[in-house]
Amino acid sequence: AMLPITALLMMATCSMITTSAFPERITDHFYQFLMNNPEKNEFALRSYRDYDQAGTFGGRVEDDDDVDEDDDGDTAEKKPEIRHDPVVFVHGNQESALWFNENAHGWNKQIKYFLKNGYSMQELHGLSHGARNVVQALSNRFTCDIFKGVRHHIEAVLHYTQSEKVDVISHSMGVTIARAAILGGTIHFTNETCHLGPSLAGKVDTFLGIAGAHYGVCYCSIFPVNETKACSNDAFATGTCRVGNESDKEMELHAGVRCTDPETKCDNEYSRVLRHLNERNERVADFTVSTWTLKDEILGHNNMAFGKKTSHMPLSDLTLVYGHLNHSEIKDLTARHQFQLVTVHDINVEVPNVSHHHHRNRRYNTTHRAAHRHIHVEHLTDEEDEY
Repeated sequence: AMLPITALLMMATCSMITTSAFPERITDHFYQFLMNNPEKNEFALRSYRDYDQAGTFGGRVEDDDDVDEDDDGDTAEKKPEIRHDPVVFVHGNQESALWFNENAHGWNKQIKYFLKNGYSMQELHGLSHGARNVVQALSNRFTCDIFKGVRHHIEAVLHYTQSEKVDVISHSMGVTIARAAILGGTIHFTNETCHLGPSLAGKVDTFLGIAGAHYGVCYCSIFPVNETKACSNDAFATGTCRVGNESDKEMELHAGVRCTDPETKCDNEYSRVLRHLNERNERVADFTVSTWTLKDEILGHNNMAFGKKTSHMPLSDLTLVYGHLNHSEIKDLTARHQFQLVTVHDINVEVPNVSHHHHRNRRYNTTHRAAHRHIHVEHLTDEEDEY
C-alpha cells in the first residue's frame, strides 16, 4: 500500500535529522578554545584528530555573535549563553562518542533528545577513546592517560561554558573512567602511578552511571578470560572465593557460578583500581544515580559479583533498575530518563520549560539530601522507546 504523504514527509524529516541535526565533531569554536592550552587539552585534541568525523562532539555551532557592541558602539566579547549545566558524556569499552558502527552506537539519541528539549551543542560534550572495535574489548584496561584525559575534558567544558557545575552521563567502562577522573587523587596501576589532583565532585551536579561495574565482571572469574587485560587488576578482575579447604583447581572451577550467585558472601580481592575507588567512600556529585538492567548479557542477569550488585555505586542517591533491556539498550533507549535525571533528579515527571543552570532554582534541593531511593522499570513506554 502507498504511504500517506504525511508519513513520507516524516520519514524524510527523520532521515535529515539523522544525518545533519548536529555537527558530528567538536566545533571550530570549541577547538580554538582547546588550542589555547594544547598541552593540557592534548587528549581531547588527539580524539578530535584521530577519530575525525563521528569521533567527538560539543561546542558552539554559531560564532557570529561572539562579539557584541557596547553602549559606545565598540565591539566587546559576548559570553556564550548557557541555559543548563553542560553535560559530559563518557562512553564504554570499544564504543564511540557518536555512531560508528553496529557495535558502537555513540550518544546520537541522547544528543537529539536533549537538543529537542532545549539544550544547545555548547552544552553537550563527548570524546571517543579506544579502538572502537569490539574484537579488542578484552584487550582494554584503565590507564592514567584516559583518566587524566577525561578529567581535563571535564575541566575544559567547565571553563569553556563558564559554568559552576556539569552533569556527567557515563556507560559501562566509562562509568569507572568518569568516576576516577572526578574523584582525583592518586591511583596505582600495575606499571604506573597516576596523580590526578583534587576531587572535582563539588563541580558535578548529577553523575549518572549506566551499567557500570564497580566490583568487577563475573566472566573475569573464568579461565582463560581471567588472564586478559580487561580482567586484570587494572580493569574488572573479580578475584576468587575459596570455600572451606577446597583446592585451587576446585575454587577456579566453581568461580563463575559463585560469582553470579546472590547468596555468595565473599571478601574477594577484586580489581585494585575498583577497590581503591570504592574504599575511598567519597561522593562523586551532588546527586548520584546507578542504573542497571536484569537482562544484561555482559554484567549478568542478576548484576552480581560475589555478593554485590556490581553496578551499584557506593553513596548512590537513586538506583534505577530496568527489567528488559540489554547492555547497549539501557544506554540507547533511555534518553528521556537520562534527560529527566540531570534536569529534575527524577524520572517520569513533567520537566518544567525553564533552564536549570546551577545559578537558578532547581526542583531538587541538595542541601537536604533525601534517603536513598530505588525505582524498578519493567517496560518502557512507546514514547520512551522512541529514542
